[in-house]
Amino acid sequence: MAFFAVGYAFAYGGTPQDTLDVYTHEPVDAPITFIGSENFFLIDVNNYGFWLYQYAFAATSTTIVAGTLAERCQMTAYLLYSTFLTSFVYPIIAHNIWSINGFLTAVRVNPLFGVGMIDFAGSGVVHVTGGFTALIASKILGPRKGRFDEEKGVGMARRIEGNSR
Repeated sequence: MAFFAVGYAFAYGGTPQDTLDVYTHEPVDAPITFIGSENFFLIDVNNYGFWLYQYAFAATSTTIVAGTLAERCQMTAYLLYSTFLTSFVYPIIAHNIWSINGFLTAVRVNPLFGVGMIDFAGSGVVHVTGGFTALIASKILGPRKGRFDEEKGVGMARRIEGNSR
């Protein structure tokens, strides 16, 4: 819901619909913006296939974090960071790399350092977003204490009993 409401607008809001596939066009001289500012709630968006494609990328960046934090955070925390990630963090990174208005895009007339950033199939944006978020969250949460039995060796998992309410 967060990507539908504001995330897509922050990533691609104001980008002409015919330039969304940036790697198939000639270099452009578009103004550089930090974040998109139009198309909230997909108003005036007519390329729903592209939106769905980007939605899958945004969701994938959160699953990277979820896999890293498995069994270490509560569902409420998962929902909160997923909302923040898909509504704000991922869209800003995607905007600056994939949008013609981003400062890192390779399709500008004068790209950053002469080349910009070419992201093959979205793997850079998705994995940088998910990976760095997972790294920060892991550092905040720390190790899973009590998960392994120190007496039997590091590789021996300890049985975790359920709550008997």
